[in-house]
Order: sequence, then C-alpha cells, then structure tokens
Amino acid sequence: MRTSAQATALAPSEIAVLARAMSRAPSVHNTQPWRMRVRHSDVDLIERASVALPSHDPEGRDRMVSCGAALAHLQTAARVLCRATTTTYPAGGAVVATVHAEPGFSPDHAELARFHAIGRRRSHRRWFSAEPVSEVDQKAVSAAGGETCVCAVVPRHLGELGAMLGFATRAFRADPAYQRELRAWTASTFGSHASGAEDGVPEAALGSESLPAAGLVRRETPVPDDARLTARLEAEHLLVFCTEGDSRREHLAAGAGCARTWLEATARGLAGSVLTQPLHLCGFREVLAERLALPGLPQVIFRYGHSLAPAPPSPRRPLADLLPD
Repeated sequence: MRTSAQATALAPSEIAVLARAMSRAPSVHNTQPWRMRVRHSDVDLIERASVALPSHDPEGRDRMVSCGAALAHLQTAARVLCRATTTTYPAGGAVVATVHAEPGFSPDHAELARFHAIGRRRSHRRWFSAEPVSEVDQKAVSAAGGETCVCAVVPRHLGELGAMLGFATRAFRADPAYQRELRAWTASTFGSHASGAEDGVPEAALGSESLPAAGLVRRETPVPDDARLTARLEAEHLLVFCTEGDSRREHLAAGAGCARTWLEATARGLAGSVLTQPLHLCGFREVLAERLALPGLPQVIFRYGHSLAPAPPSPRRPLADLLPD
C-alpha cells in the first residue's frame, strides 16, 4: 500500500507530461533556455543562463520571458494532472520558480482546452487572413493572460508604433553582429539541407514579409513606408504586455501571461506570434511607452488572427535534456 507521501509525489508518467508540456513553450530564437528538477511534488524551473544571445538579448530579458512561458505550460499541465499549484519565486540563483503541485481537483473546460492547444501552438510569422476575429474570441484572448504585475493592453496610436517599428527594422538590418547571430540560430529542418537541429528558428518559418509579420529582421526583410506599416498594424489584433518595473519576477510574469494568451488563441483556432526584437534597441521601450500611452514598460508584443496556412513546427530538444542528472 502506498503511503500518503508516495501518493503526493509526482509519478514518472506525470513528470513526462510536465516535461513534454514545458518543452513546447515558445522561446526567443527557440533557444529553449530552461531545465526542470523534480523534488517529490515540487518542480523547479531552472534557467539555462549559458544559452546567450548577446546581440539580440544582451541583458537576458527575453531569456527570462521565455522561462515565464515555460512556467505557464508547466502550470497548465499540472492542473490537467489534477494538481493544485502554487508557485514561489526565489530572489536569485538558477532556479527562477518552483511549482508546488499537490493533489487537487479536476481541471475545468478552459484549462483542458489550453492544455490540448500546447501541441498545436506555432509561431505564425506570416500575414493573417482577412477573416475577422469575433468579439467573443477577442475578449477571451485578452482576458487569458491575467497575471500579477502584468497588464495586457490593446495599443493605441498605431501610427507611432508603425514609425518606431520601421526605425527598428532599418537598425537591425544594418547590424552585422545581429545578422550573424540570427543566421547561427536559423535551423534547416526540412529538405536536402536538413541538419537535424534540436533548437533554433526553422528556416521555413522565416518568410520575405516585413514587420509585423516577419517577427525577426533579416538583411532581406523589406522596410515599408510608415503609412503602409501602420495600415498593416491596423488590420491585425495586437496586445502589448507591460510591467511597472523590469525585475526578473516581472519578466517571468510577462512571459507566462503571453503564453497563456497564446494558448487561448490556439484553442480558439487562431494563430499568433510575438515581437520582442525591436524592444531591445536602447531607449526603445521607454519611448514606445510614452508615445503609445502604455501603463508600463512593454515586454512583449503579441499579434494574433486567422492563419492563411499552417506554420512549420519548431525543433525541440529531447525530453531527457530537460532533467538534470
């Protein structure tokens, strides 16, 4: 007979579900900068600080936002395993969060739907179709990212946003160090040049579109005039995830909130992608917050809508790599 302590501990089958869900979280350049450690019924989320993008993410902010996305996937999977979760956040160190997963109640319909969306979620770096997103879906997507210390807002003053994104595109196109780094993290996953990559952005996911569809700026990314870019922004659905400050906890929360929003959009048959690249230009976030009258510092810009074609899947590291020896 199993003791109460044994009944509380996470079983190997449960650990596999948690690891698979966490492995499918979105991350900057698909670097997957996380690992997990299981202790009885606790799961530590560990930052892989060795995964660095000095040109794109010199301060490691996007890496922490990515860990926040992994945390949201981990919490979602734990709830589907009928676990009641509470989360603690160490002030420093490699462990960025610990999920305490005690036996609890069955998940509700929304939690189940988001969990099943984990395997279908993709980064849609393309234009969306002209099919409108219903008001019901818009409200549900906007409400899904509720997270302490994070505010998700529909941006106003899109002309200002268009002008600033155009400036960012020109800056990154002309940055040789950034372009070398992006090429190094571009994965050939299909065709005769497939490299068997376990991380990186699939080459097939990088089209010839401009921002906001492009998501990542390459040398050949076109730069439309400000009016045209503004018109394209007005045709999309956007959410900006803002925080009052710039702490590790707030970066985690922004990533978790965006990930839950993305899963809600996927569950409703919508596609999405994020923009963070422009936010790393010096002073860009502060000026953007002022010009768009945002309630805090922008951490992630999320765009969503109906897709015109399926996006390719991103490579993933083996689940065994997620668990330290």
